[in-house]
Amino acid sequence: KEHKEHKEHKEHKEHKEPKEHKEHKENKDSKEHKDKKDKKDKKEDKDTKEDAPKEVAAATSTSMLQSMMAAPPPEVGKAKDKKDKKDKKDKKEDKDKKDKDDTKDDKAKDTKDKVPGGKTPGKDEAETFWNDLFLPVGENEPDASAVAEAAERRRQQEAAEAEADKKQAETMTAEAKRREEELGPVDETAAEVQMAREAAVELDPLRPRQVALTGKHVEVLRADGERWLRRFERLAPNASIVVQRGVEPGSWEANITGTQPGAARRAELCLRSLFASLSGETVQVRVLPEDEDDERIEVLEIPEGGDGSVLLQRIMESCEVTAAFFHEKEPVRPRPPTTQAQIDLGRLLGLATGQTVEIRFEQEWYHARVIGFTDNGLVRVEWFGGEGAEAQVSPIDVRPSSNSPEILHPMHGRLVLIGDLRQRTAAKFQAMAAVDRRVPGHFSDLFPPKPRGQLFGFDLDVVELPPGDGGACARMASKIIAASEAVVEVLSKKAFIAGEPEERRRARAFLTTLVPNAGPFGDAHGIPEELADFCSKVRVPALVVATVAGANRTNLSSIEDETRCLTFWLPQGTQISSDGGVLVAGGAMCAIGDRVEAQWAGEWSAATLLGQGSDPELVRVTWDVDGTEQDIAPDAVRPAGSKTRAVASGPKKTGAWAQGTRVLAVIGNEKSRRSCIFKVMALTENCSPGIWTGSLEDAEKEARDGKPEEEVFIGVEAAKHEGTPAEMEWLRTSMAGQHAMTGAARASGAAIQIVGSAFFFAGFPAQRQRGREYVQWACKSRMQQGIARFQAGGAGGKPLSVVDADMRDDVTVMVVVQAQMEFLRPERLAAIEQETEVMLVFDDGGGSILERGSKRLLICGDQDLMRQKALRRVNYFVAGAAPAATAPGAPSSSEREPALRGLGGPGPGAAPVKRPFEQDAGQDAKRMRPAGPAVAKSDARVVLKSIPWPDTINQWGQLQNKVWAGHPKLQRGWIRCWSRSQDSEYYLRLSDKQTTFNIQDVLA
Repeated sequence: KEHKEHKEHKEHKEHKEPKEHKEHKENKDSKEHKDKKDKKDKKEDKDTKEDAPKEVAAATSTSMLQSMMAAPPPEVGKAKDKKDKKDKKDKKEDKDKKDKDDTKDDKAKDTKDKVPGGKTPGKDEAETFWNDLFLPVGENEPDASAVAEAAERRRQQEAAEAEADKKQAETMTAEAKRREEELGPVDETAAEVQMAREAAVELDPLRPRQVALTGKHVEVLRADGERWLRRFERLAPNASIVVQRGVEPGSWEANITGTQPGAARRAELCLRSLFASLSGETVQVRVLPEDEDDERIEVLEIPEGGDGSVLLQRIMESCEVTAAFFHEKEPVRPRPPTTQAQIDLGRLLGLATGQTVEIRFEQEWYHARVIGFTDNGLVRVEWFGGEGAEAQVSPIDVRPSSNSPEILHPMHGRLVLIGDLRQRTAAKFQAMAAVDRRVPGHFSDLFPPKPRGQLFGFDLDVVELPPGDGGACARMASKIIAASEAVVEVLSKKAFIAGEPEERRRARAFLTTLVPNAGPFGDAHGIPEELADFCSKVRVPALVVATVAGANRTNLSSIEDETRCLTFWLPQGTQISSDGGVLVAGGAMCAIGDRVEAQWAGEWSAATLLGQGSDPELVRVTWDVDGTEQDIAPDAVRPAGSKTRAVASGPKKTGAWAQGTRVLAVIGNEKSRRSCIFKVMALTENCSPGIWTGSLEDAEKEARDGKPEEEVFIGVEAAKHEGTPAEMEWLRTSMAGQHAMTGAARASGAAIQIVGSAFFFAGFPAQRQRGREYVQWACKSRMQQGIARFQAGGAGGKPLSVVDADMRDDVTVMVVVQAQMEFLRPERLAAIEQETEVMLVFDDGGGSILERGSKRLLICGDQDLMRQKALRRVNYFVAGAAPAATAPGAPSSSEREPALRGLGGPGPGAAPVKRPFEQDAGQDAKRMRPAGPAVAKSDARVVLKSIPWPDTINQWGQLQNKVWAGHPKLQRGWIRCWSRSQDSEYYLRLSDKQTTFNIQDVLA
């Protein structure tokens, strides 16, 4: 039976019309039906239009008849009603029929589009039925894996929908909570509790801090070699910062932790102060910082009249501090009281009492707060920043606030300075002076700084300037600060002084005595006693005084700026030197207490020199005849006996010296005074060649104030140049040579000056030795190319070769390949030298075997931290080229200096930043190093048997610490070697290859 039905069905399918014919027929029928319908609709419209005038006429006639007969015939009204009902029914049927036809056509179209091949759904179902009927058993059963996959997809979809619903619910809850918080606390008590909680969180000394940053903030931290990030490290010891990306795209955050209570809070204030000052904003906090909160924080109240007078960025540039204005946050205000009727009215308007909104006023939108609603549908608001001003506005002029109200940043109020005591005080004085210029007398008269009351240590004073000052102290303020090493600020007729007791005494002497009474060309009547120990004197031939001073004192003023000293001409005829010696007739110098001959009544009589007389131009002697004392002119005294010390010998007794001398007093720290004297000598030597270089020993004594080397703290050496005249000319006249001299002085820590054909060095012995070596290296490495070419190949074509570079503790070696040289452009290396206070030179390897095209870069400097910093900077520039070889223990070239990283503070007990003079004084010849564990003394013979025998001097140098571990230290420039023939060690001097077997000759 089933087979028969299948056969009949198959025959029926074969007699079906072709698909195209059927579709054509269906389209034709549909078109004919549509045409008939359109014709019918047009006919009905035409009939309606034709009947309209008739109906109007009939209505008019009926109206006339009604007016004539007073009662209308009932047939007319019934006929009209029937006609209207029929028309409405026909129109409704036509509309329903049309909608049904359109729906049928849309369904047919959709079915045709959805069914593949244009087949009808009935046909597909039939074919599917008969095809499935005759499939083999099991083929129409669903695949188990497909069912499992579908179930898994459904499960994942359901889980995703559940997760989405959960997130949506959380978002809605958070949004509701945010809106609730935006309305404010419910009452005054809740507002006070909220503010107390915020204050407790701010003041928590142990809580880690998070500071939200923007991309602009991150760029600030990256700029200028991360100098602001490094300042943060110095100002926030015992704290560390890690900067990382935030959750939101483009956002950053700084995570700050501290190792001591309060360290994280100080670091947070420091970071927020930095960003606020650089962007011209203020810092908003719940609790304003106080002086007592932290030993590194100081506050200053700036009056409203001084708004904008304090330039924060300038203060931060000149002082090692962060400075910003702090303002207290607006008090937390409870939501306005309301009723249920007000709440319902607000819901109708989409607003709520206490909500922050924006109000349109003359096409501009302003922030306000909803405080209620009126009975006539207006919104009552309170303006932000309007001191409680209220208004009633239409709801169409109110919209929910899309952002927070703009915070005003007035540049007055509480100024917070963060840094060490000296730098904070200098910044505070600058701010006070700026305000006094805007509001005269505010700080100088009304609110002067108060002394700390410290008998010893750092404190401050307020000094009244003398009436005859005439503004001289204000003009010379920066030089007074440099020469006295005190913090000084001049405000009108007063001066604020801060520093150690000696520093304050020196500044007071400058401000009250020396500077106000000095002449227009720097002439002084004498040196105050408070400055005597801080003063040196140098003689200048009278013939070259004008040249040394320069037009309008320009030369001396420039020297003062370079050396951080102040100079004054002493009265003519002054012959007293700072060591108590006296220049007498013939240019000879006699010490106080020396036996001399003095002229009295035209005869020379025996006397004893006592020193300076009551007048600076006279000297006092005691006559041996009767023991009386008398002041006489220096020319009336001559040396007697062997105790006379002739300082001015040779050409100094004649020539330029024969015309008389002027004494120039130089005031400043000892190293600065030596450098200033060197420059004055150089000017004098240019005018009168040989006046100082004729006797270098006498010149050294003059620079040491006539004292021997062992009696001075900063020693002096003078030596003739050992190179070629071309090298000396290059160093003296070319810009590259002057830069090389400056770099050598900066890296060695010594003061270096060319005087005529000689070099003068001032500093500790080790500094002077490094200075001599660095100058020679600079000549050989840079002379041909200048600073524009940091390459080997100096004068005479001989490249620089430092054979002991690997063994020196003031040199870090880095091997660079040719591909890296293009990254080490001259301006980059010059910037690194300036930033890190090192000298960078290339040499040929110093006996080491280098790959072809490679060179050694020598990073020279006394401070190891600065050398490592310079090495990181060099690696940063060459990171894109081939790897560079570095000294053992130094960072590899692959370790690029990160553009932004977390930096830890120096740690507990970090020493404060020292002033330049303190840093110089701390660099002793034998630099102090942390004491490490004792190293056992090695047996050199045994160690040498266990390793390959060294073949070169360089290999011997690299093995010094291994073969002779724990042995006594040798003098600089000497190394130990081993003699096979003598089977003992000997000592080699690298400079001239001199050898000795006597260890006593070479021990340090």
